[in-house]
Amino acid sequence: ATGDSIVSIGGGDDGGLRETRPTHFASRLAMATDEAILTEEINDDDLRSFEQDDMVKAALAKGVDLREYAKQVDDELRQVERDSILDYIAEAEQLASLHTQIKQCDTILDTMESTLSGFQGDLANISAEIKHLQDESISMNIRLRNRKAVEGQLSEFVTQAVIPPQLVTSICVADVNEAYIEYVTELNAKVRFARQESAQRTMAYRDIHGDIERLRARAAQRMRDFLLQKIGTLRKRMTNVQILQQAVLLKFKSFYAFLTEHAPDKASEVLEAYNTTMTAIFLRYFRAHVADLSRLRVECATRADVVGEEAESMSASLFGKGAVKGEGAFKLGDRAKVLDAASCTPIIPAIVQRAGQTILYEELFASTCTLLVDTVCSEHAFCSDFFGATNPAFKNIFGKTLFFLLEHLEAFLESTYDTICCLLLIKIASSHEQLVAQRGVSGQLEGFFESVTEAAWKRYFECIEHQQHSIAKTANPPPSSLDVHPVPVSRRYAELSASLHLLASGTTEQRVLSSTSTLRNAMHALLVQRLGGVLRPHRKKQAVFLINNADVVLAIMRERGAAGEDTRTFEELLDANKAVFVEEVLSGTYGRLIRFVKATEGPLAQGGVSAVRQLDEYRQLEPIVKEFHANWKAGIEAINVDVMKSFSNLKNGMEILKQTLTQLLLYHTRFLDIVKQLHPDGGPFAPYMITISTIMTEIKTYSRNF
Repeated sequence: ATGDSIVSIGGGDDGGLRETRPTHFASRLAMATDEAILTEEINDDDLRSFEQDDMVKAALAKGVDLREYAKQVDDELRQVERDSILDYIAEAEQLASLHTQIKQCDTILDTMESTLSGFQGDLANISAEIKHLQDESISMNIRLRNRKAVEGQLSEFVTQAVIPPQLVTSICVADVNEAYIEYVTELNAKVRFARQESAQRTMAYRDIHGDIERLRARAAQRMRDFLLQKIGTLRKRMTNVQILQQAVLLKFKSFYAFLTEHAPDKASEVLEAYNTTMTAIFLRYFRAHVADLSRLRVECATRADVVGEEAESMSASLFGKGAVKGEGAFKLGDRAKVLDAASCTPIIPAIVQRAGQTILYEELFASTCTLLVDTVCSEHAFCSDFFGATNPAFKNIFGKTLFFLLEHLEAFLESTYDTICCLLLIKIASSHEQLVAQRGVSGQLEGFFESVTEAAWKRYFECIEHQQHSIAKTANPPPSSLDVHPVPVSRRYAELSASLHLLASGTTEQRVLSSTSTLRNAMHALLVQRLGGVLRPHRKKQAVFLINNADVVLAIMRERGAAGEDTRTFEELLDANKAVFVEEVLSGTYGRLIRFVKATEGPLAQGGVSAVRQLDEYRQLEPIVKEFHANWKAGIEAINVDVMKSFSNLKNGMEILKQTLTQLLLYHTRFLDIVKQLHPDGGPFAPYMITISTIMTEIKTYSRNF
């Protein structure tokens, strides 16, 4: 480009170059514009804005004319413009080539767009074809399922509607055995099919109905005869019923199911025959078991085995050895082991007889209950499996057996006086009732065990009343037979009470403790009010008697491990009479000293020494001191001999001796305190005073056995 021309690169259709020249008008317009800009009125805001510009600040700082500076800038801009045009002209060929390439790319892209549009159309057609094929596949699948369903129903119908000659022959002629079960199963399916409402509307039903019914009747008759014959074999003696049930009858339980569904009358015959047969078998079985055990049973208690004594035997036995009574009537001993054997095997009479042993009634009853529970549970399992969940056969099978067992129990209870046995029967019935519930055979034996418990409780309280009356009827002994040793009544009561306490647990506790309180009150009244009343004029003998009897009761109950209200009552009786004995034995040996202490302590505390000196007892002080000085050792020895002779229990006697000597030491200490206050200087009898340490030294010689 020259100085007055500008070459511009256009974007015309031919892509060529176009030359443009400026006119004088344009030059003048530019100059006029510049003049206008320079002469335009500039306000204060513009001036402040220009002043902040860095270039303007620099120009002003140098003192440059702004018009010249503006012109210089304009020239520089024009030069930059011309340089840019030259750069464009230098790259004109490359730009033209680039323009051509872009047009070629546009053509290619148009071609690809057309191709892709064709592909999209083809894919749409393929998708439509796939959807059509999918719909066809679903339709064909539905038709196939429908055809298979129709084929299955038709096949089943044809199978059930046709009666093969082989099935007819097998049902009517073949032996009834395990193979017969398959024929019955096939026939059962055809009978069920024939009874369907949908099958009864077909022509085929009319053809086969008569044949099906005749086959059903024939099969039912043959199965009924077969089951009755197998049930009849159970009646044979020495037959193991459970093995025959499990090995034979259970294999053919489908026969009874067929009869129940298609021949209820014949099923009832089979059920009735089974009930009758098993009722007789179990009744015979339990009668034999009870009879065999009854021959080995011994009576543990009779009417004469009572805690108290009859009036006619009182003089001979109350304070002597007395008639020997059955120890088992009062002592629990090993009889409680029968409760641990609630779930053990029943007793086998032959083994017991061969060993030469005997049994008690509670062992007989426990063995019978164990056998009963095992038999009932086994029979319940079989009946549930053979006769079905409703189990109609089980309800009446054991009726006669349970009635017989209750009858046998009631006969025993009417004649027994064995209190411990009655309580053991109650606990045995309770444990077996829990065992039945654990095995899930509820609702079968609850009534039986409830009747047993009720009858046993009734007889138990009758026996308790009998024992109470025996205690109440114990007569007072004649004065000539007075003794201080324990009476046999106390020993028997202690054994019986301890036995009842040991069995008082669980549901029986409250009723048993109530009965023991009745015996306790009767025994306490006998010892304290009646037998103790005979000895009332002799207080020391009375105390010794009550101590010995209370001690033997407590010793037996503690030895048996029985504790409760009974032990507390007799502990109180023992402690109270120990205090009485101590006072009585000390009063007999040191009576003057004890009376002096009791008579002077009160006045001395209230009136002082002067009040005591006015008493008659004061004049007895010196003789008391001298008497005690002379006899205190002999008195202790006499007390020791008296205690050892009075109490049969050595341990109890040593405790009482210790308590007596301790009380003597306390009395003597109080006596010395009184003397010290009356005679601070010791008095004329000071040489006769016995010190506490001296007495304690002597007491220690007797305390070696404490």
